[in-house]
Amino acid sequence: MNRRTITLAILFAGLVLLCLQVRQRRQALLAPAGTELIDSTKHSSERKLASVPATSPLPLAVEEPVLSSATASTQRSSPPAPSPTAPVIDTAESTTLPPATILENMRTRIRQYGDAFGENPVGTNPEITSALQGDNPKHINFLQQDGNRVNAKGELVDAWGTPYFFHQISGHEMEIRSAGPDKVMYTGDDLVTR
Repeated sequence: MNRRTITLAILFAGLVLLCLQVRQRRQALLAPAGTELIDSTKHSSERKLASVPATSPLPLAVEEPVLSSATASTQRSSPPAPSPTAPVIDTAESTTLPPATILENMRTRIRQYGDAFGENPVGTNPEITSALQGDNPKHINFLQQDGNRVNAKGELVDAWGTPYFFHQISGHEMEIRSAGPDKVMYTGDDLVTR
């Protein structure tokens, strides 16, 4: 084979792979969220279902989505139900301390973490909660019975049971926001500390 034939064969193979990838991405984008796709690289007796999010790279061999007619009609007709608010158990401190004191206690816990590690914990509320509960290099649990509580989702919550919003301003300064009694962030009754 000459050089030109080899080059054309490589280009053709690349074009075929590109077309397959585009087809698979289109299928993934058109499939309803959470649709399970069958990995056709497995033998028919060993087929497994694999969830493939639209943003992840797709495997090269994917068949059409498999949905039962009942599942398909349910997914198209109604949006998913909102997740219920995670229950929070009241403590003696959470019911007797003023909300501003509970928020100040949260600020104190963040500062204690910063003193121990040279910077504040970072991440989402559950990640910060985990770090304060001992998922840190020294395995120190900074949380105490000071009015702050953790809900079933692993989030630190304010006096009204609403998850705090942690806004990292710098490595040493964090804004902690409580939604206040109306339980809606960024309204006039919010409590905020740094």
